[in-house]
Order: sequence, then C-alpha cells, then structure tokens
Amino acid sequence: MTLTLNGIGEFGDTSSEYEGRTISVFGGIPGETVEANIIRQTDDGIDAMVNRVIEASTHRRDAVCPYFGQCSGCQWQHIEYNYQLQLKREIVKRAMESEGLDGSLVGEVLPSPSEFGYRNHARLSVRRRLNSFGFINKVTHQFVPIDHCPIMAEGVNSLLSALNGRCGETTQFSIRYGVNTDEYLIQPQFKNPDVTVITGQLYYQENLGGRKFRVSSPSFFQVNTPQTERLIGLVRQRLNLSGNETIIDAYAGVGTFSVMLAPYVKKVIAIEESGAAIKDARVNVRDITNVELIEARTESVLPHLGRLANAIIVDPSRTGCHPSALKTLNFYPPKKLVYVSCNPATLARDLRVLTRGPYEVEDVTPVDLFPQTYHVESMAVLRFSPEKEKAFVDRQQLILASVSPRRSEILSAMGLKFETSASNFAETPTAGLSPEQQGLAHAKAKALAVAAGYASGTIIAADTIVALGDEMLGKPVSPRDATGMLTRLRGKTHRVITAIVVTDAATKETLVDFRTTQVAMRNYTDLEIEDYVKSSSPLDKAGAYGIQDKEFHPVAKLKGCHLNVVGLPVCLMLELLLKLGVHLNISSDWHPPEECSKCRKWQCS
Repeated sequence: MTLTLNGIGEFGDTSSEYEGRTISVFGGIPGETVEANIIRQTDDGIDAMVNRVIEASTHRRDAVCPYFGQCSGCQWQHIEYNYQLQLKREIVKRAMESEGLDGSLVGEVLPSPSEFGYRNHARLSVRRRLNSFGFINKVTHQFVPIDHCPIMAEGVNSLLSALNGRCGETTQFSIRYGVNTDEYLIQPQFKNPDVTVITGQLYYQENLGGRKFRVSSPSFFQVNTPQTERLIGLVRQRLNLSGNETIIDAYAGVGTFSVMLAPYVKKVIAIEESGAAIKDARVNVRDITNVELIEARTESVLPHLGRLANAIIVDPSRTGCHPSALKTLNFYPPKKLVYVSCNPATLARDLRVLTRGPYEVEDVTPVDLFPQTYHVESMAVLRFSPEKEKAFVDRQQLILASVSPRRSEILSAMGLKFETSASNFAETPTAGLSPEQQGLAHAKAKALAVAAGYASGTIIAADTIVALGDEMLGKPVSPRDATGMLTRLRGKTHRVITAIVVTDAATKETLVDFRTTQVAMRNYTDLEIEDYVKSSSPLDKAGAYGIQDKEFHPVAKLKGCHLNVVGLPVCLMLELLLKLGVHLNISSDWHPPEECSKCRKWQCS
C-alpha cells in the first residue's frame, strides 16, 4: 500500500487510513509518504511496516541497530533524537487534552544524557533448539536472535557476550546491571560450566547521587540511571524544600525518592506493597533515621495519614493511582503534590480527577528515560487551591434525577446518601435519532432540568431504552401493550441501552455516556405472559420486563452489564462521577451482583 502517514499512535507507530480502516505503520515518521507491507490484520485494525520511503521526513536517519524493524523493542531509531523529544512532548500534550486539561502546561522534554547505551535491565527469551537468546516481536510474535543491543549499557552487552551460545538450559533470563558500581545480577542461575560469569544473584547494588541502593531481582528500578538522578533532582527542586517538611513517598519501591530526599526534610513516610521492594528499602534506609517504611497498599494507608504531610510524591505503575488513593488525595490534600508517571494516558486520567478536586496543575515536565522508544516519563506538579476545595466539597452532594424505585434501591444498597428530584421531563421520542442518541438526549434533558433548581451538588440522570433492531420499546401504556412487547421480544435477542448523565449543578459541566447490553430472551409461554402482565409489574418498565423479576425470569442470557438492564450501570456511573471529581463512600457490605462479574468493569469492584 502507498500511504500518507499522520500522527503517532498509541504504541509509537505512525497511523494512516486505508479504505476506511486504521493502519498502524512501523518505521514511519508523521508527514511521510511510504510504501508499506501488511504484517497483521485483526478486527481492530491493520499493522504494517514501511517497505520503501517515497517522500522522506527531514527528521529521518539510518537506524544504528541491524535488528531494527525485526525487533520491536525500539520504535524510533530511524528518527533524529531532537524530533523524538518533540514527538514525546506531543504525546503527553495529546493525553492531557484528551482529558480536557491544558496541553500548554506541558514543557519541553528533558533529554537523556545518552541516546544509546543507557539501559541497565535486559529481559531475553531463549530458543533452546538454536541455543540462542533474543527478543519477541510484539506484532508478529517472531523470535529475533541478537548478540548485542545498542540501547543496553556496555556492561549488559558484555554479560550477553559471556552467555551467548551457553544459555540453552532455560527459556528466559534477565540481567540487572549497576552502571555506577559494575555490580550485576543474572536470573535464573545457570548450571552450564561453560558460563564464565556468576549467575543466580539475589540482588545487585547501584549508586545514585552518592547513595548505594540494593535492588532485588523482582524489585522495580528505573532503567536509565543517569537520567533517574536528574529526575530526582528535578523533583527536589520543584518541592522547594525548607527542611521542616513531612513528605509521603507513595508507591516508594526500593526507596529511591525517600533516600534521596531524606537529607532535605524533617521526615519521610514511604509506602510500598511489594514484599521484595520493601526488603530492599529497609536495607537502603537502615542508616537514615527520618524515614519510616510502611508495607501496605497506598490506597489503604493514605486515609489514616490524613493531612499529616506537607507534600506527597506519587509514582505508581503504568495503571496509575487506585481510585481510592485519588479520593484520599482529594479529601486530605497536601500543599504540594508531585505525580511521576511512565504512562501519559493514566497520568492525564488521574490529573483530571485531581483537578476536579482541590488542585491546580502548575506544569508537566516530560523526562526522557527511554530514548529510541515512544515511552516517556512525566513529572506533574500540583498545588493546593482553597477555592477549588470548596467547590469540590459542594460537588459531593448527590441528587438523583429520577423517581425510579429500582435506581433508588441500587444507590441505597450501595450505602450512598442522596436525594431524589423528579425532572418532570416528558420523554417524547425525537424522529431520526438512534436508540443510543435518544437515550442520551433524554438523560441530558432530565439532568439539566433538575440542575436548574440547585446551586450546588451533582445531578445523576439516566434513561433506559430497549431496542429491537432500530425500534425503540418504551414503557407500555396498557396491559395490552405490555403483552405485545413481551410477545415480540420472546426468543429473540435485543439490546438494552442505558444513558448516564452527571452534571455539576454549580458549573453545569456535564459528562455523558451509555452502556449497551445484549439480552437474549427465553421462550416463555403465552400463559406466563398473561400471569406476568396481571401482576402489573411490566407497566413501569422499558420493554415491559424486569431482568430482576425472579418469578417470570424472562432473560435466558446476556452479554454485558447486568445492572445496565436493571436501569443503572454502576460501573459507568462511577466512571463518570470520578471524572467529574465525585468520590462515593460505598458501603463495604455492597458488592455488584454475581452476574456483573462477566462485565469486568474495574469501577464496580
């Protein structure tokens, strides 16, 4: 295919469109025209690789590594380094803007001291038949044998040479190397007598800023040692420490931030849940008297610390902060918060929640810990705002824009405090709208109608539509209408759409979305329909049935959210409320229905 390449995609590839389909193209640069070969097709899209460059970018260069393209570990060796930095800044800006945040707050990327030879950690696969090690291409899943990697530190490559042709007793191995100490570990332990280096070490030591750190095989440690030192210095500078502060180092790992900042503060409280990392941290802080280590999940500990800290550093994994941790940070805000992240998408998602709370983002500084790849570390600095805190607290009041007993029952079962307010909105279908569009329009109208009567608080509105094909089935107007609906649904699969709208009554900021569930009805009899209609239960329900009606039990099976069919997809509601900055105090006794386990939406748990 001949393609014109657009922006950078989720995994560092360039993107293009071909016959209405999205194509991810490895080896391209935005703005180029290329000839590309398809290497994989899925329902989600097409993966391709540049075969020939027709119109080259001025930022193109020759890749250093002979395995580039075969191995997918580096995505950008063909791009000049200065332009890599520009692209990484754009990735962070785009993530911020996708969450409604100000992309201009993203500064220039702090470049790595070294483009190559920086990586202190290698994890390789072994092909026993070939007695060779290498990497697995993430797209083709093909094994790519290597003998040297240009982004690895010189010490790592020396160890690879010692293992070459002698590692057939295992399927994988890893090397961790201290660039400032020349110490290393290789796991697992090799028994081959031809292996000339020591293997099977439980830990190695690395030196950062004059301090030695013990790092065990399972523990996390940044892969770019010199750049990590610069990142730590940047965090210290931005915290503007006086020496009297108590700081919390959340997701502390082996204690890197804790150890390096301890000389500049009164006390550090370090929280880490990994058993291996906390063992390393205990060794690393053994001669530092003002660091307290807590082995626990951050979201479990933070509520007990309250407003104890003057500043907090959070440095979570790629998945970002747990919603409970964000909740505590919003209700017990320090004066300053530094968020370090290796994932722009989850950073932006969490910053949105925090800025709906009592914080303002001062700036975001991308830090390049991973040259030649699309990965980028970022440091966001947030400051506490009393005005935003008041708005945040006011927003926690919930108003349900519905008199539906089922929706009230769900919220009550969750242990939530709320009030109800009827919108008095006439649900008149609008010609030309799809069921999804109709549900959103109705729910939004309900929310705004109720919001008009409140100076503060958060309005929750919902609208459920049963759709048989493109036909919308509302609530039956009579027993005869109910009988007709149930007869038409019998033995067929339809979809249930529930639109959810949450609105900040003070600002009228509104978030909308919908959840769809595929519902297959059983072949109930005419007599069962007659008895069910006589009970009057169908008359206040869209589609004339309730999935929760145990006696009639009309549903054979469903695909998707169970509570969506009841009329309130809690998973979606929690997601929207969190984006708006509303944190719910859900009763520990409440659990989603067993049927919801198939939905696997993290917000329900």
